[in-house]
Formats: sequence, C-alpha cells, structure tokens
Amino acid sequence: MEAQPMRLQDLRLKEGMSLEQLAELSGVDHDRLVMFENNPETIRNMHLDTARQIAKALHCNVLELHPDEGWRGGIHCAESGLRDIRRTRGYTQNELSEMTGIPQPNISWFETGYRSTSGMRLDTARRLSEALRCDPTDFLKEAYSRYENKCCI
Repeated sequence: MEAQPMRLQDLRLKEGMSLEQLAELSGVDHDRLVMFENNPETIRNMHLDTARQIAKALHCNVLELHPDEGWRGGIHCAESGLRDIRRTRGYTQNELSEMTGIPQPNISWFETGYRSTSGMRLDTARRLSEALRCDPTDFLKEAYSRYENKCCI
C-alpha cells in the first residue's frame, strides 16, 4: 500500500510550527493557511508563488503541498522560465498543450509574461512540471533551493 501524501498540517507539524509561525515565516495570511489546512482541495488553486512561500518555510517541495497522489518529483534544471525549459526539452507549445491538457494560448501567455507564472495555479504547475520533468519553481523568475536554510555538509 502506497503512503498517503502529507497534508499541509502534517508538513507544518513535522517542522514543529504553529499556524501563526508559518504565517509569519511564509508571509501568507493566517486565515488563508487555515483554509488550506481545513480544505486541502483549495490547494490545487493556490498560486505558485504562494505555494513557493509556504514550501520554503516548511523546507519542502511545492508539489508536496498538492493533495493528489502521484508524481512528487522536482528536479531543478539548468534553465529557468517556462519557455526555456520547454525549448530545451524539444517541445512546441502545441505538443506541451496536448501532453498537459492546458490550452496552448495559456502556455503562450505564461511564456510571454501576459500572465505571471507566480500567479499560476499549483495544479497547472504540477501538470507542466510533470510533462517537462522539472521543478515547478523553475517557472518562476526567482526559483529557490529546496534545501535553502538547511545545513548541508
């Protein structure tokens, strides 16, 4: 039997944090955090930048916040930005659209900046990162290291 993914509350408690501490460290409103903890389904619609802030405070990958079973990868690639990653992987926007079910115009909007990738929904970021085999934070201009603030030898 596969282990169930950890919920936001589980991740927070694993780090020994109260909701107030997580709100302070992440910069995400306390009431929004309560909503995310009490209704994990709302996390799918969380903006990628919000997920990045929470994940950074909890020292985890943004996809660990996603409530669905499945891919939990997140390998940072040498490129950043959706367009560069897509091109490096050798896909057209239409091919990526077919792979993810995300309309091609939406992919174009994220690549051109018409829509900010920081406002991308976590579920959209998950589908794109699975198809492109990368960490969703690589779509952001300022990605973060999953191990930032952790002591490594």
